[in-house]
Amino acid sequence: MGEGLIRFYHTKIKREWKMAFAVAFFCGLLIHIYKFTNTLPGHDSLFNVYSSQNMAKSGRWFLAIACGFSSYFDLPWIDGLFSLFWIAVTAVLIVDLFRMENPVLIFLTGGFLASFPAVTQTFYFEFTADGYMMAMALAALGVRCSVIGEGRKSRLFLAFVSIVLCCGIYQAYLSFALVLALCYFMTELLENRRTAKEYLHWARNQILLYGFAMAAYYVIWKLAMLVQGIQPAPYLGVAAVGRITLGTLLNAAREMVRAFASVFAVWNFMEKGLTVYTVLNMLFLLLCVGTLITAMVKSRLFCRRLQCGLFLLSAVAIPFAALIWLFASPGVQYTTRMEQSVCLLYILTAFLLERWVKPAYSSLAALFLSVIILHNGITANLFYQYVHRCYERSYAIGVEIATRIHLLDQGDITSVMVVGKTDWFDREEYESASGLRELGLLKEVHRDLFSAGNTYSTLFLSEIVGLELSYYVEHPEEEIPPVDFSSQPQWPVPDSWEWRFPVADLETYQRLIESAQVKEMGSWPAADAVQVVDHVAVVKLSEVD
Repeated sequence: MGEGLIRFYHTKIKREWKMAFAVAFFCGLLIHIYKFTNTLPGHDSLFNVYSSQNMAKSGRWFLAIACGFSSYFDLPWIDGLFSLFWIAVTAVLIVDLFRMENPVLIFLTGGFLASFPAVTQTFYFEFTADGYMMAMALAALGVRCSVIGEGRKSRLFLAFVSIVLCCGIYQAYLSFALVLALCYFMTELLENRRTAKEYLHWARNQILLYGFAMAAYYVIWKLAMLVQGIQPAPYLGVAAVGRITLGTLLNAAREMVRAFASVFAVWNFMEKGLTVYTVLNMLFLLLCVGTLITAMVKSRLFCRRLQCGLFLLSAVAIPFAALIWLFASPGVQYTTRMEQSVCLLYILTAFLLERWVKPAYSSLAALFLSVIILHNGITANLFYQYVHRCYERSYAIGVEIATRIHLLDQGDITSVMVVGKTDWFDREEYESASGLRELGLLKEVHRDLFSAGNTYSTLFLSEIVGLELSYYVEHPEEEIPPVDFSSQPQWPVPDSWEWRFPVADLETYQRLIESAQVKEMGSWPAADAVQVVDHVAVVKLSEVD
C-alpha cells in the first residue's frame, strides 16, 4: 500500500522542489515555533477562539473555506503547520518559475518567504494565517501557470481561478501575484530568449488575465453579499472601493511612496537614529540597484530599446503593484501583513546575483542576504516576546479585576461595566526606545489587551480570565442573554458572532457614567477603581471625555 505514492515522490518530484519545500518549512518552524507552541492572543484573537471566518462583507468570500481545513478554532500549532505548508508550496512554485538549481539560492528563497515581517505579523492573527498563506500560494500558482509561451487553455484557466480565489481569501495577495509576475518578466527580458512580439503578447495577456480575474472576483463578492443579505464593511476602506477621483489617485501616489519607503526604513532615521533593521535595508537597496544595473549591462539590455523600456517600466511598477489597493479606495490603510510581496525584491536580487555577478561577489552578497534572514528571525522572536509580555500583563490585570469584583460581590451583582481603557504607548517614547525600535515593521505591539477598548476588556475577563458572577451561579435558571453589540459603546464585531456575558446595557451605561459616584471613582489601578453601583460592577480604567 502506498508504493505508488512513494514512486511518484522519487520519480516525479524534482530535487529542487523537495529542497525548496524543506527549507521553507523548517526555516519557518525554527523562526516561529515560539508562537506556535505558546498561547499569545492578540486583540482579534478574543473574537476568534472559534469563528467561521465568514468575511464576505470585507470582500474575503473564500476565507471561510480556506481556513476550514484547520478547523475554525484558534489552534496555534495546527494553524502554524498548515501555514508553513502553504509557505513551502509557494517556495516550490517560485523555485520552479525561475528554474532555480543552486541550493544557496533555494535556501535564500525559502528563508525570505518564511522570515519576512509580513508573515510574522500575520501569525499575530494566527487563527486566519493558514488561509492567508494559502492565498500567497494561489498567487504564485497563478503566475506559474501564465508564463511566457504558455498556450494551454487549461493552464491559463487555472491561473485565472487561482487569482480569483487568492483575492477571495485576502485581497492584499493580489500584490504578491503582480510583483512576482513583474520580477519574472524582468528576468526574462534580461535573458533575451524571446522575440519582442512574445514579450508584448505576454504583457497584453497579463492585463487581460488580471482584468477578468478582478471582474470575476467583484461579481462573486456582490453575489455573496446579496445571498447573505449583508453590506460591505467600512473596515479599512472596503466599502469605498471603486470611488476614485483624480485627487484620491494623487494622494494614493504620495502615500505609496511613503509606505514603500517605510518598509525599508520604518522611522525617519535622520531624526530618530539608525537601527540594525534600517542599516541592513539601506545596504540591501544599494545591493538591489547595483545588481539590476550590473545585470542590464552584462545582458546588453541597453542595446535592445523595447526590452530595456519594458524592463525599466516593470521596475518602476513594482512599488505600485506592491501597494495597488491604495489606488482602489481612498480609505485603504496598508499594514505590515499586507506587504509580503516586498520580500520578492530580495528573492529577485538573489536570483540576479547568482546569474549575472561574479561568484566571489555573489557569494559575499549571499552571506549578507542570509544575515537579513537571520535578523528577520530574531526580530520575529523579539516581537513574540513582547506579545507574551503584553499577554502576561493583561492576564495580571484581568485576574486582579476579577478578584476585586469577587471581594465586592454579595450575590447581587447582575452585570459588569468597563469604563475607558489602559494607557497606550506614548508615540515619542515608543519611537525613541531602542528595544521597540528594533522591531522594525513589527512596531505595532499592544501594551496590554485592556488598552483596546471596552469590548476587548470584557471579552478578556470572560473568555481568558473566566470571570463569573455568583448571582448567575446561584440562579442557573436565569439565562444570560446575548450581548446586543449594536447598542453597546464598544467596537463593532462580526454580525454572526454571539457572546453571552452580563454586560450593562447602553441605557445603564449612559446613566451610570454620568453619575457622581462613577465620576468620583479613581482610575485603574486606584483602590476605588472597581465599585458596585446599582448592582453593576463598574471597572474604571480611565476617565472618559
